[in-house]
Amino acid sequence: MKNLLNIEIIENDKSGHVDLVFEIHELINQKKFDTYYFALAIKPKSGIQEIKNAVAELIDSWNKKQAKLENGEIIYLPIDFSDQYTGCLKVEKRIDLNLTYGFSRREGWSVDPLNPKDYYESITDFEPEKENTITIKQSEFEKCLSKVIKKLKFE
Repeated sequence: MKNLLNIEIIENDKSGHVDLVFEIHELINQKKFDTYYFALAIKPKSGIQEIKNAVAELIDSWNKKQAKLENGEIIYLPIDFSDQYTGCLKVEKRIDLNLTYGFSRREGWSVDPLNPKDYYESITDFEPEKENTITIKQSEFEKCLSKVIKKLKFE
């Protein structure tokens, strides 16, 4: 079975731009984001594996945060760190998790991509990209995130 969530880092000659591939089956089609702010957060950076590890660190922080969600709570998981906005996943717990992809006008440069703890609960201007939401069991979402972390770190 295909993993619900796919995140890959690709090598290109665009200096940290359009090199993070992101897709959530049945929610959003494949998109390409930048790893530029990840690269800035890593010192020193010598190759693509450090970027993969940094993205894995972000996804691990997502996993820890979503594991603590209680009914009625909402968090925002940032993935697209752009100059003018952040693309993020809205996660709402209603027994299961409701996932919606969209964005906030909070600038990507103002968020620590390795530890976005100040982001998760601070978004007040979320706008969905489409009126599309999927529902997934919290345990399944945790498994999906764990698979992505393992893939980023070890492939």
